[in-house]
Formats: sequence, C-alpha cells, structure tokens
Amino acid sequence: MRVVGIPESFWIVTTPTPSSELGDICFQCDFAKFALQIRGGLTEEKIVGIFAEQQAAVALAESLLQAIQVGKGKADDEPLIHRSPWPEWFATQDSCEAVWICDKASDEKIQVKPPSEWGGGWAWNITEDGTGIFIKHIL
Repeated sequence: MRVVGIPESFWIVTTPTPSSELGDICFQCDFAKFALQIRGGLTEEKIVGIFAEQQAAVALAESLLQAIQVGKGKADDEPLIHRSPWPEWFATQDSCEAVWICDKASDEKIQVKPPSEWGGGWAWNITEDGTGIFIKHIL
C-alpha cells in the first residue's frame, strides 16, 4: 500500500471498559493494521480519537481510563463516580445499558456502564461538584 502525504503510522484511542488497560485502548497502527482492526470489529463508535503523535494519544487514553475506573471495588449501595476528562462536557443516555460522557469541543466520548449484575436497577446523575457523573444501584 502506498501512503502519500500523511504519516505511515498513527495512534488509535478507543473507548475503555472498566477492565481495560492502557495497551487495550491506545495503540500504534498503520493503514494495513487499521484495516485489520476494522475487520476485527473496531467501529467508528468505539474510536475516541486518531492521533499523529503518541504523547497526545497516551494523555487522552490515561484520562479516559482514570474516568472509567474510579469507583471500582465499592460496596453495592455506594455510587460509582466517573469523572469527565474534559472541562466542557455533557452526559447522555442513548440506551438502558450505559451513559456517554461527551466532550463539547470534539467528537470524543466515553461510555460508562454500571456493573452487569445490577441489570436494569440503576440510575445516573451529574455529581454535586459538576465534574462527572455517578451511577447508583437503586434496587
């Protein structure tokens, strides 16, 4: 494959899950590897960003991991707090399964889900300090 005028390789950042590690959501790619990732199930909705430089990709990936992993290991009746990695953000729920934290300035977003054992018995809201969302088990 011939690549003209753009970098031969780039960095992909994808939406994390609570069990994700940095290497799971931030990786270097070339166009052939990117095509394989797409064939393997990577979708536009799962891609948070594509970066020319590693440093910017890693910084975003680390902030996404930090936002989604806050609250792990808490008691069932305590809310799970997910901080937004962006100063200007909003949250939305497009299904009964998860909430999206979205950056107002870009198309970047992360999906946060309650533990699967909660089933449909959960609710979410903005944290009191306005820096993120909390998800609480309600049943």
